[in-house]
Amino acid sequence: MVPACSTASAVLSRPGARHRGRITVAPRKTTAAKSAFPVGTHAKLRRRRVAAVEGDGATTANTECDDDEEIPDIEIPERPDHVRLVDGFLPAADAGALRAVFDGHNDDPRRTHEYRFVWDYWHVPGQYTQLRTPAADYFPKEQFDKLEASLLTYARTELGCSALTPVWLSNYVDGMRQEIHADVPNGPWAFVLSLTDWDERKFRGGETFMLRPESLDYWRGFDAGDVVERGNIVRTIEPKFNRMTVFDPRIPHGVNTVGGTRDPREGRLVLHGWFRDLAPHFSGALTEESCEESLGEILPPLYAALAELPRALGVVVIRVNVNADGSVGGTEWKADTLVPVPAPDLPDPTEVRDAILLEIAGAFMDATFPALSGSITMPFEFD
Repeated sequence: MVPACSTASAVLSRPGARHRGRITVAPRKTTAAKSAFPVGTHAKLRRRRVAAVEGDGATTANTECDDDEEIPDIEIPERPDHVRLVDGFLPAADAGALRAVFDGHNDDPRRTHEYRFVWDYWHVPGQYTQLRTPAADYFPKEQFDKLEASLLTYARTELGCSALTPVWLSNYVDGMRQEIHADVPNGPWAFVLSLTDWDERKFRGGETFMLRPESLDYWRGFDAGDVVERGNIVRTIEPKFNRMTVFDPRIPHGVNTVGGTRDPREGRLVLHGWFRDLAPHFSGALTEESCEESLGEILPPLYAALAELPRALGVVVIRVNVNADGSVGGTEWKADTLVPVPAPDLPDPTEVRDAILLEIAGAFMDATFPALSGSITMPFEFD
């Protein structure tokens, strides 16, 4: 366990401490998975598991408690959430202005100017074919700065990330595609923000596709009586205008082949990159300095409890809402890609997730912070 990029973000990883910020904790000890694993002092907190479902966003809840003691509820997602769609991510005027820049640069195919020559024809045989250019150099500075600010705000408040990689602008016309791949080294979250005029498109394909989680654990739920077709194995996401697709880049994914147009103005047009550098984010009256002492008391015992649980991979981000008197008013999960690592005699994966998330939420529900109203968005990376 080491702090990531700031005072208190947690990375549960291989031994070898790094020291960043002002809080130092011991590295995670490697422990074998156990069929019956200990749960720390927060096991008595009432657990309400929330099952994620597609459609109307309804949830089902199952409440478990050990006794009649007055104890807080902690909602625990039943499954990780590897993909999220954010429709209308930018203000409509800002998204339209970005698209207008592209259209203006391509208004007349006979007109020659510098922006006609900035495109890299990126072709890796059998893997990638697309046109791409750095977005920061393509758009006017004021417009790009607004785009970058929107992305960073989302990264800090929703994903526990403090930075993003350079943003690319990519264009796909006839025959261009991305074959299935994963982007593991770039950051814990990838994003694709579409500037494609999807409703008026004149091409086929162009959707983002990715393997469904059930495909990555295929045999666990296998039923010889089920019909298995592409839609059961692969999820397809349409790049609608101003839709941002945020996803776990460990999930194998790609872009369906575009066909039907060779005009760049009629092709698939997207901004894309990765959110990176996990770090806590403080809002309201709370600051890193004001929370330093409280986090210094919370995190070391939390790390120790987590180190006793079976190994998992992924990122968990919790938001802790602090009342004006310093008490914790509640917690909410902002991001969750946590997947237990398979091992002999491992408990049910849901139980492993329950134990890890319960420890994290319970540690903060029991805490006291300075008498300042605000919130802390706290990331934990398990590696």
